[in-house]
Amino acid sequence: MTSTTQTFKHFRQFNGQQPPTWLGSHSSLTASDAARHFPGDSLQNKLVRQLGSQRLLPIKEMLECGELFERVRHKLRSPIVADLCSGHGLLGILFAIFERRVERVLLIDRRRPASYLKLIDCAVRVAPWIETKVTFREQRIDRAGLSLPEGTSIVSAHACGSLTDRCLDLAIAARGAVAVMPCCYPKRACPAPRSLQKALGLATAFDIARTYRLEAAGYTTHWATIPAVITPMHRILVARPGNTGASPSKNDDHGIPEGRQLSKTM
Repeated sequence: MTSTTQTFKHFRQFNGQQPPTWLGSHSSLTASDAARHFPGDSLQNKLVRQLGSQRLLPIKEMLECGELFERVRHKLRSPIVADLCSGHGLLGILFAIFERRVERVLLIDRRRPASYLKLIDCAVRVAPWIETKVTFREQRIDRAGLSLPEGTSIVSAHACGSLTDRCLDLAIAARGAVAVMPCCYPKRACPAPRSLQKALGLATAFDIARTYRLEAAGYTTHWATIPAVITPMHRILVARPGNTGASPSKNDDHGIPEGRQLSKTM
């Protein structure tokens, strides 16, 4: 039986079975494997076959992006979506393909990878309506000067370490919804008490602190996961502005809000 954390929502063909371990492979998907494992006329399977024909992306990254997207798409519907630390940009491109309400997708990273032009060409072949919707911007998100239009929704898959927190900074500044799947938790940067880090582990304590920070900034937050067979770093933090019990603080220091009891969320 497939557990909740192992349920596939974007690639449902892998439900009802023991998920194959190759779903977490760093190897590029081949055309023959794409045809065998991603058959049919669904848009997502057509896109995977296009990507497989070019051997563009690792299997793991395609599955990560698809499953992350499917879990947050209905909470991040806004005219502008920004995919930060986007790499090849597949996560943002999925919003352009599947969410007609999304009018503009910004892919932002310090450099545009060589695979991007081929990837966007594959996507346009499957979904020609996205051709004018997607823009790649070469810019570091950890430097001053980056700002996004008010209400921009922000997504990021595995922004390394404190770059995840920078994604939250930018979302709060734009008062937009945000979904991040963190990785590489730097111990020295963790704002949670050491007692929590020891009791719950660094990653969980770090994400609890991030959750408190978002709630203090006026967001309603929840956690989700993608199947762990794809990646052990599979937790998603999803937050939307509208928590009437809190308001943004100019002195937000990324820490756990004063006066709040962690036991209330445990």
